[in-house]
Amino acid sequence: MRDFGDDAVRSAGPAVVWHGPERAPVVLVLDPAGEAKHDELPATWRPLAEHLRIGWCRLPAESGEAPSVEDLLGSIRQRVHLVAAATAAEPALRLADEYADRVRSVVAVDPAPASGGESPPSDWWDAATGPRRQRLLAEGVRVAAFVSRETDLAVRVEPPVPLGHPDVVARVVQLLLSFQGDRADPEPVEPERAELAGAWKAVRDRVGPALERARRRRG
Repeated sequence: MRDFGDDAVRSAGPAVVWHGPERAPVVLVLDPAGEAKHDELPATWRPLAEHLRIGWCRLPAESGEAPSVEDLLGSIRQRVHLVAAATAAEPALRLADEYADRVRSVVAVDPAPASGGESPPSDWWDAATGPRRQRLLAEGVRVAAFVSRETDLAVRVEPPVPLGHPDVVARVVQLLLSFQGDRADPEPVEPERAELAGAWKAVRDRVGPALERARRRRG
C-alpha cells in the first residue's frame, strides 16, 4: 500500500513493533504519525499488551524489507482488529473490505480522507465511507469511529489526536470491548476460543474504573 503518507517518520525507528502474548486477541494499529519509535509501544498502550497482542505499524509499512500491512494480515492466523488514525482510516476500510476473512473490526480515530479536503472529516466519514461500512457490517466486520472534538469534548488536543493520548486509548478500548457483545448486539465477535473471551474480560476489568471516570468527566 502506498497511500499512507511519506516515509519521513520511518527514519526514527522500526516499521512494526509487536508486544503481547502470542495467543491473545490481535490488535493491529495503523499509525501515520509514527509513534512507537524505539521498539516500544506508547506508555498508555503497554498495560493493554499484558492481555492483547498489539502490532504497531508506523506507516507507510512498505519500505525496504519492511512487511506490508497485507503481509502482516496474511501471516496472522486469527482475525484481527484494526485501529487506524487520521488518514489511515480509509486504507483500513479497504483492507477490511479486501480481507474480510482476516479482519474482525475497524476502529477509526479522527478519520480523515487521504487526499485532504475542505469539509469536516466527520462529514467525509459519514458520507464517503457509508456504503463500504454497511458492506463490511453485512460481512460481519464491525466498524466504529472516534471523533475527538465531537465524541469527547474533554480532549484538548487539536485533531488528529495522537493514538497515545490517554483519552484516545480509553475510547478505543471502550469501542473494542463493545464488539465483544452487548445488549444491542449480544453475539460477540470472538466466540470461538475461551481464552480470547478471557483476555477481553481482563482488559475490561483493568480499564473499567478509568473508563467510568472518563465518562463521568465528559458528563
